[in-house]
Amino acid sequence: MPSFISQFTTALLLLLLLWHYFSPWAIVVQRREYSNKSSNITTGDEVSTSKNPVEISQKPSQGRDEIEQRLGSLEEAFLKNVKAGSTTPNISRDDAIRMIYDVEKKEDWLDLIERQDDHGLMALTKTAQRYIYEKQHPSNCGSQRYLILNKFPGDDAFGLGAIVQRISDYLSVAIQTDSILLYATDTPPGEHFLSEDGTAPCGRSFDCLFQELSNCSSKAQKGMNSNTQSTFSDRQLDLDVEAFLAKHKHPIPLVFEEALKKLQPDITGEMLKYWWRAQAAAYIMRFNSNTSRRLKQFRLGENTRQLGIQWDINGDPKEVNVPFPIPEGTISMHVRHGDKGSEMRLVPFNDYVVRAEKYSAENPLGSWKRAFLSTEDPNVIEQMKTMARITPFTYSGSNSRWTWYWTDIPRLNTGPETQLKEFGNRTDLTIKWVLQLVMAIECDVFVGTRGSGWNRLIDSLRCVWLASCKQPFLEVGFENDWIGYGP
Repeated sequence: MPSFISQFTTALLLLLLLWHYFSPWAIVVQRREYSNKSSNITTGDEVSTSKNPVEISQKPSQGRDEIEQRLGSLEEAFLKNVKAGSTTPNISRDDAIRMIYDVEKKEDWLDLIERQDDHGLMALTKTAQRYIYEKQHPSNCGSQRYLILNKFPGDDAFGLGAIVQRISDYLSVAIQTDSILLYATDTPPGEHFLSEDGTAPCGRSFDCLFQELSNCSSKAQKGMNSNTQSTFSDRQLDLDVEAFLAKHKHPIPLVFEEALKKLQPDITGEMLKYWWRAQAAAYIMRFNSNTSRRLKQFRLGENTRQLGIQWDINGDPKEVNVPFPIPEGTISMHVRHGDKGSEMRLVPFNDYVVRAEKYSAENPLGSWKRAFLSTEDPNVIEQMKTMARITPFTYSGSNSRWTWYWTDIPRLNTGPETQLKEFGNRTDLTIKWVLQLVMAIECDVFVGTRGSGWNRLIDSLRCVWLASCKQPFLEVGFENDWIGYGP
């Protein structure tokens, strides 16, 4: 009898463990401790992770690790506009998408955002983007303090989403210290995404791909010590930026935290982080005119092709053109494989399709079984070409068989640096990757996992560049892979 009890107890414990890890339902009891000493919300049970995109080696502190929070006239004006009425949109969905490919000057980005429907954008997007722009573009550069950002240690091993995410932390510090964020010119963050000639005035910085961070420049950008992660141009601010970031992880500028709490007093720390990262990424990644022009060339057929396949009512496949813009109701699927398996469970392509088919079956009047597929894994593309329908349901939703869109770009199921080395022109390959990002946000429904930095970029930019924030994001990953909306 004791042996039977022991075996029964062991089996029961095993069942409970399986239920804990694989059940779609979970009851979570949390104890949260809030600190009002600064703008950062701390929790007594915060989930920590070792998946930070860039690990900064900590040296002995060279200054304090706190920022004295002050609100100036620009901040006070921002807070007064928090509950201002929404403006009437005067641009269609399709025209807004076309504007992304037709950027000519830096003001075009603010125009794109301010002409759209407030209710489809992330909260406070219009005023937040205007605020960041004005902080980074002062009328007088002569008396400004600058925060100069160097290349992150080992950042050539990380993708674009991880680099942009890290830059957003430093943009937050710049705003909180009344400084202007600039890239170092010798070894800027993300230089491995650009071709190595470096002959342009922007060198190999993101200023070659995106609008310049600021209309100002500083002598401190050049000749920066390679062992120094960041520095203030005037050397007078007694703040150890890396110590501050190590202490506060993912800080949001106080002015935005105060504004969001006015709208939603019980907003969570995780949501504050996610909101700020989206706003920062949307600002950092505003394409310059050269990148927009190149994107349009690739999108409409120069040096690369947009491909489509559709099964007719007889079940036979045929090639179809990819419309520009992608039609309403189309589903975006970004299947993140490659080197991501070292950080999280890779989700099979079938899981994405089943999730999308279930959504289509539940929303037959508002969705269509038509998808744009992006991935670094060429095997996923081959699977897609044979996949007309895999629904496990007795009903099929809006239409019976899938229409697939994808881009004919080089693919290798590895990390980004290996692909950049393998496929030649780094700048052009990066722009082709960015094209996948833009075509994804042309869609209206999003299937992916927020455990992937690229999926988080898609989720962020559709909520700031286009009024698609209230469209569904269908998560296919395990909760532990994306809890807290990423590291």
